[in-house]
Amino acid sequence: MNKNDLDTPCLFLELELFERNLQLLRDRAATAGKALRPHAKTHKCSQIAKRQLACGNCVGICAAKVSEALVLAQAGLQSILITSPVTSPAKISLLRQCSAFTRECIVVVDNYANALELNEAAGEFHFSQPVLLDLDPEMGRTGVSFADAPALARKISTLPNLSLRGIQCYAGQLQHLPNAEQRGQESQRLMQKAAKVFRLLRAEGLPLEIFTGTGTGTIRFDFCIPELTDIQAGSYCVMDAEYAAVENPEHLLFEQFCPALSLATTVISNNHSDHVTVDAGLKALYYTPAAPPRVIRQGLPLPGWRYEWFGDEHGALFFPGEKPALGERIELCLPHCDPTINLHDCIYVTDQGRLLDRWDIDLRGKMF
Repeated sequence: MNKNDLDTPCLFLELELFERNLQLLRDRAATAGKALRPHAKTHKCSQIAKRQLACGNCVGICAAKVSEALVLAQAGLQSILITSPVTSPAKISLLRQCSAFTRECIVVVDNYANALELNEAAGEFHFSQPVLLDLDPEMGRTGVSFADAPALARKISTLPNLSLRGIQCYAGQLQHLPNAEQRGQESQRLMQKAAKVFRLLRAEGLPLEIFTGTGTGTIRFDFCIPELTDIQAGSYCVMDAEYAAVENPEHLLFEQFCPALSLATTVISNNHSDHVTVDAGLKALYYTPAAPPRVIRQGLPLPGWRYEWFGDEHGALFFPGEKPALGERIELCLPHCDPTINLHDCIYVTDQGRLLDRWDIDLRGKMF
């Protein structure tokens, strides 16, 4: 089949570009002496997670939620890090299920009360639960402050059913800062603070082996932190318009990461002179005016074309020159890959227009 045989809206993944992205980060990380722990919150697809592992230099896979981790565990992934705290009894029960399928299912902790809950649950099953101390990179979302981290780490290390393996520090607020110099300075400042905590705790005799964090937008800077052991980047494998918009490509380390994922949409009305209506609205893609989807052809942006939100089911497409015909297919570079992928059931894998495979987005809707 040709990809144009499929109805729209639908997601296409160009296999050659996707594999090139995987290999590029693998090689860069290896050169920097870092391992990869890619984040599955981007693609929500166990098939992609397996390919990331198979590409090499990966110590495991990240998941944002315990329900995501369970799907990955049932698919055979053996080392999973849940990067958000797991706090309710129902979620802690799911965590135990994950552990039954895996070699290790690590979870982050930023609160002693939560550590006590995890310790009690692990004790019921005579099990040692691996944990990382989650550090707050001055973002205020999750994590303990740099100042309070050592004391909390010491208390967690005394709990008999928890195994404190290291720390996590992920500065999500920095990933899309437009200015590369500012993004680099802030990332290094915060990651150096985290590294100081890591060194202090190891000097005290705590057997910490993992310092994980960073994202696609700060990779180039965080490679320079000696203590950092592995990289949690997620978007690098498919990329999106939001990353492409942060600054001119020549200033980015990830300018060589290609947008491998696109959304196909169809013109369903063209009665107006200045725009046409397409069948991809908010239910097909995540829309942000700061980084709207880019109209592309053969992977390259089309100058003068513009997509705007037009409702839950529809988008408005503004164009230079000749008006697109009714039924004409248009491809868009996604505005933000993570929430857009979560709207779809599958990704169609292509090679120069030829349909190769269909990968289920089997972590879709796993929100708890």
